[in-house]
Amino acid sequence: MAERDLSCALIDVDFAAGGLDVLLGVESEPGMRFNTIDAPLGRLDGEALNRELPVWDDVRVLPGNPWNGGMPDWWQTQAAVRALAEANRVVVVDAGRGELLDTMQDLGSAAHIVLVELSVLGLARAKRHIGDLERLSGVAARSSERVADGAFPLLLVGAEPRGTVRRIGIVSEDEASEYLSRPISGRIRAHPRLCADILSGLGIRTMTRANLRVIDDVCDWIDRRLDGTGAS
Repeated sequence: MAERDLSCALIDVDFAAGGLDVLLGVESEPGMRFNTIDAPLGRLDGEALNRELPVWDDVRVLPGNPWNGGMPDWWQTQAAVRALAEANRVVVVDAGRGELLDTMQDLGSAAHIVLVELSVLGLARAKRHIGDLERLSGVAARSSERVADGAFPLLLVGAEPRGTVRRIGIVSEDEASEYLSRPISGRIRAHPRLCADILSGLGIRTMTRANLRVIDDVCDWIDRRLDGTGAS
């Protein structure tokens, strides 16, 4: 999205794991992390926060480092999300497995992209998560005009599990769509070099053409949401 000349921020609220700055290779960059945010009145200045964040490929990143001070209060997290949403055209929140969705209405009523691992266990997890999102979208619809009639924008993207041998155990996109009763928008293929780079903290240094096509489709979907022309 940054390559499409849109101001972007990436927020890590997966406080059970954290370390998004490490995965992107910017852990040594100066800037604010969640454990250093102070929002005593539940409000932050978005432009000021933008200037204090580490940058990865023109994207502002607010990492969560739970090993350095523990988890922030939910209202501090909400203040950061709202502030960056005011200062950027696109805000992507890594919500992990959705632990904060119950306490943060802003996340529950947002557009959701669910990365579905194409395995039997991955599909079971995705189905439960989608059910939680459907429940939360109903709550948001009753208290916010942004979500009408319980509908919410949702995109499912498949991801091949790592470590498979000869692709054994990978569920097809058609099988996944049938099980989840929703279409799968492409599949991110497991790429050994990319996995090694990310796990080594080197960031995303290379992408296959197939994966780039999937990511472009995701960006197109986000563009349509921003323009108000996208379907759920």
